[in-house]
Amino acid sequence: MGWDPDLFAAIPWLVALTPLPLPLASGASWAAASLLALALVDALPPACPDDMTLVDGLFCPDLPYTCLRNTENTYRCAEYRRDARCRAPTQLRRYCIDRHEWPNQRGAAPRVYVDWDEAQALCAGAGKRLCSRVEWVFACEGEKRLPYAWGYTRQPSPCNIDRAVLDFDIDALLDPRSREEELARLWQANPIGTHPECQSSWGVFDLNGNVDEWTDDRADNPSSPHISTLNGAYWGKVRATCRITTTSHGPTFKFYQVGFRCCADPRDGIQTPVPPVTVLPRMEAPN
Repeated sequence: MGWDPDLFAAIPWLVALTPLPLPLASGASWAAASLLALALVDALPPACPDDMTLVDGLFCPDLPYTCLRNTENTYRCAEYRRDARCRAPTQLRRYCIDRHEWPNQRGAAPRVYVDWDEAQALCAGAGKRLCSRVEWVFACEGEKRLPYAWGYTRQPSPCNIDRAVLDFDIDALLDPRSREEELARLWQANPIGTHPECQSSWGVFDLNGNVDEWTDDRADNPSSPHISTLNGAYWGKVRATCRITTTSHGPTFKFYQVGFRCCADPRDGIQTPVPPVTVLPRMEAPN
């Protein structure tokens, strides 16, 4: 039997307004109301498809990062402070996100050398959308607001980060005749699902490292000068945090380590408030 989206959108109100006889002669009426509520919830379709996970919680739009100590021979931070306080009202966020990088299939190689417009089109073709920057950040840091999906200290890391980066040949990348060979020479990503411990509190994998991921900054901030943003970093000795973002590349940029994943609205019909425009602090990295 099909389901009526309007009905399921009203479920929280139906449960709250379920009439109960007064005065209550026993706990039976409360039990009946509870069973009705459970039946309504059980009738809901799954919020997300099997290859996606639900993110549902309070997001902090303005969170400072304070480094306790730097890594050796690099400007990256080895450990962040644990007492960062949110500097803006939190926002309720509820959405679905791919568990893995595109093509979101365990054992497959993550897709790279794709520009922002191509990523948008591929997500749309799958009935999804490119994740907004806020959606990506929240899926990574969780409600504990971790700088890395696994915690506050960079190493040891369960993710594919901090590998030595090879010098690239830009001419070989730009030439279709030599591109695949050059991409293979530079390749240090791992197949999807290789790092089962590299996951956020929401159960989203490889948000830190492996491949850089396109996000959409204007989805939450229409006045943003940056349409295309990159989050998560790749396998090299680069930012790899949840919140620090690269904003310097336009939508037509593509490179040997740049990929993406998709997001979508939940399909259970439960409505959540539309959050206000979000302006995340500009925490940039050159990579």
